[in-house]
Amino acid sequence: MNPSHDKRYTRPGRKIRCVLLVAAAMMFLASCSDKRNAVVEKAFSNFSGKYVILVIKKDFMLYVYERGAGVVKEFMIAYGLNPDRKPKLYSGDNRTPEGMYSVTEILSMDADPSTGCYKKLSGMNSVFFRARHGHYKYGKRNEDLGDNAYGPRFFLLDYPGPHDRTRYRNAVREGRVPVENGAPRPIGHGIAIHGNCDMHSIGHLATSGCVRMYNNDIVELEQYIQLGTPVIILPE
Repeated sequence: MNPSHDKRYTRPGRKIRCVLLVAAAMMFLASCSDKRNAVVEKAFSNFSGKYVILVIKKDFMLYVYERGAGVVKEFMIAYGLNPDRKPKLYSGDNRTPEGMYSVTEILSMDADPSTGCYKKLSGMNSVFFRARHGHYKYGKRNEDLGDNAYGPRFFLLDYPGPHDRTRYRNAVREGRVPVENGAPRPIGHGIAIHGNCDMHSIGHLATSGCVRMYNNDIVELEQYIQLGTPVIILPE
C-alpha cells in the first residue's frame, strides 16, 4: 500500500512540525500571561486599592484584576482606529497609548445634575461630532458620529506619562512628528475610558485614541474604579 494514498498515514515530519508549532504557541501564551501578571503585580505594589485595570489591545479586551484573586471581570472594547496599532505618539494620530496610567477624573451622567462631574460630561456629550472632521460611525465614513459620544461614564487617564514624553521628544528630534504652522504637533491629551454612541464599533479599531466600551459595561466598570486606579494598556 502506498502511504501517500492512506488518509490514516501522517508523515513524521509533518507531525513533528505540528507539535513544535503547538509548543511554540503555548510558550508564547505563557510568556504573555507572565508579562501581564508581572505588570499587574507591580501596579498593585504601588497602589493601596483593591482593583487594577488591564487593557490588552490585541484581545480588544479590558480585564479587571482584584488583589489576590486575579481576573474578576472582563469587557470588550474598541480603541484607536489607526491600523498600525502602535502606541500614541502625537495629537491626531488616532492611536491608543501604551503603558501604565491612572484614573485622574471620574465623570458620570448619573450623578446629581448640580454637580460638576455631571455638568462637565453633559457638556461633552452635547458636542456633535461630524464625519468630515474624521469622526464617523464604524465602517461608515460618511455618517456623522453624532452626540453622546462619551456615553454615561468618562474615566480620564493621566496621559501623557513620562515614558510618553520621552518617546515624543525623541520622535520630534528624529523628524517623525508632523510639523504644522512651523511647530511639531503636540503630544496630545484627554485619553480616557468611556462609553459610546456607536455600539457596532466595539471590538474594532474605531476611536481617536480612547478606550471605548458598551454603555452598560462602562456603568458596571465604575464599581471597580476610584481616583488613582492603575490602568495598564499593553499591545498583547
